[in-house]
Amino acid sequence: MPDKLAERASTRMEGQPVAHAKQQIEQKFIWVLSVVVGLIAALPAFLAWQSTPPGSSFLGYVFSTDDQMVYAAWIRQAMANQFLFDNRFTTAAQPGLTINLYFLAVGQIARITGIVFATHLVRVGLSILLVHQLIALVRRLNWPVYETKLAVTFAIFAGGIGFLVWHTFGVAIVRPTPQFVSNLLSGRLPIDVWQPEAFTLPSMLVNGLFIAALNLIIYAFRCYLDAQHSWKPVFPGAIAMLVLMNIHSYDVLLIGLVLFGFMVMEWARDRTNREWVIRAMAISAGILPAALWFLYVLKIDPVFQARAATLTYSPNFRSVLAGIILPLLLAIPMLLTSRELKKRSSFATVLVLAVYGLLAVAAGSYQDGYFLSWVWFAGIYLFLVFLLYSLASLNPARNLIVSWAVISPVALYFPALFQRKLAMGMIIPWGILAAGGAGLLLAKQARSGRNLATILAITVISASGLRWVTREFNLARTNVGNTTVHTVYLTADITKAIQTLDKEPGKKVVIALPGVPSPILANGESVPDEFGSPVIPDLNGVASGFTGAYSVAGHWSETPDYNRIRNEVTRLFLADTPLEVRRQKLREMGVTHIIAPHPESFPDIALADLRDCGEEITEGTSFSLVRVKNP
Repeated sequence: MPDKLAERASTRMEGQPVAHAKQQIEQKFIWVLSVVVGLIAALPAFLAWQSTPPGSSFLGYVFSTDDQMVYAAWIRQAMANQFLFDNRFTTAAQPGLTINLYFLAVGQIARITGIVFATHLVRVGLSILLVHQLIALVRRLNWPVYETKLAVTFAIFAGGIGFLVWHTFGVAIVRPTPQFVSNLLSGRLPIDVWQPEAFTLPSMLVNGLFIAALNLIIYAFRCYLDAQHSWKPVFPGAIAMLVLMNIHSYDVLLIGLVLFGFMVMEWARDRTNREWVIRAMAISAGILPAALWFLYVLKIDPVFQARAATLTYSPNFRSVLAGIILPLLLAIPMLLTSRELKKRSSFATVLVLAVYGLLAVAAGSYQDGYFLSWVWFAGIYLFLVFLLYSLASLNPARNLIVSWAVISPVALYFPALFQRKLAMGMIIPWGILAAGGAGLLLAKQARSGRNLATILAITVISASGLRWVTREFNLARTNVGNTTVHTVYLTADITKAIQTLDKEPGKKVVIALPGVPSPILANGESVPDEFGSPVIPDLNGVASGFTGAYSVAGHWSETPDYNRIRNEVTRLFLADTPLEVRRQKLREMGVTHIIAPHPESFPDIALADLRDCGEEITEGTSFSLVRVKNP
């Protein structure tokens, strides 16, 4: 007995005319959705640019500005005909062997458009492409039109309950919140508030690299599915895996974890044969050139080693579960009816949910560190794979999506560095399954009742994603990035300093005062989760991103030993630092340029006047660019 939705689809699609009509309806919907997605992805940046205050310039980004500057630095190197990139956020010795095909490609567009416009153009274009990738995957489920359209919609817009405890900044719950809610979430926000890579719409809004990776992940999955019957998709699939390993390497591990579960499900349906395994291995072998280069660079480049060793732990499992809980709950009917052996399937579904529940209980107040040891991770992962055997259906695409959904919440606790990145696209499979669950729940409803319920479901499940859109507008309006130390707009004197620094010849090493945030005060106390435009913006990363200069303390993960070096740079700008100490440190750091704040413009901060350290080559009302005198 086939999958229920597949049965329903087959009864509605008797004959080619019906199938053709179905395809036409879906295609029209997808093009309309593509336009909507493109407009949503483009609108915040466009309106922010249009709202640029007189005399200022639009920096280009409001979310994760520090990371965006890393991308900008690579794009600028690509614009300068460099194939091998180095790290512009440190002055430490390095061989400069980084290759990133995504930023090489964006750099070629930036030659014509400039860095900021190129990143937004590519981001919006890839977001539209992702809509078409999603429909190509969902169509393999052979669902009716209603479920197909809803699956793509949920995959793009779905989120969890973050909108109920929404914050603009940070990951901790600091706004007044019922105590039981804070306790339930261990004091941390659901990931649909702050972790864009796990969600489609937030990624579309803030990061073209994430959208590029999601396109490659889905395309690779499609190639693995097609390889069950042919060698034709092997080469393009291998190329997709090669590029993915190069531009966002963590994702190939996620694909591997999901594929193993998928193969077990196909084995349960007697569809795993020697030819397909060989083809799948050939596709996976595409990662080898990029992986070998990665290991080579890791071995010889101390700066890359320090970057790779940055501690970036996954969030509390309760935050993860809260971030996907709405589509997960809606997907349960789909999992319960996934196989002829309903008791077995139902029991397996209950056990999957029980694993999630136990992990949520065990998470407790966990915040930093590896939540699961190697033994616990391996045990839980293999147990979930065992349960996937019982959830296998007749449709291979559905098995792949179920494996992706079930494995993904646990995959990001793989006990290795940068594990948080393994959340990439987690919402997509749960969104697709949620659409199937909605189809089952509303199957007997009249059309009017079903449409009303569907509108309500889309509104609730998309609430967090839509709040990402409003946050973009609000941050631009208040001229503060979500980092709290970056502005959305650069003043005229900062813009002039950056443009002049960009034209300076030779190797440039720049320092600026690390950002000073501006919390909103009420009755002398900070208002939770409220920040205004920084007192002094952090221009270290901005200088590296847009001018090709090396910054001494540019980025929290790109600069080795960042906290110590940041403190040293900060002391150089303080009035109580002796002049000889300052000059000695400038020589040791090899600083060639300083973006110097004028002490008289910031009377509440005891700043030294670093214009005395060299030649003032741009003069503004609050900032000057200083070329440091040769020692």
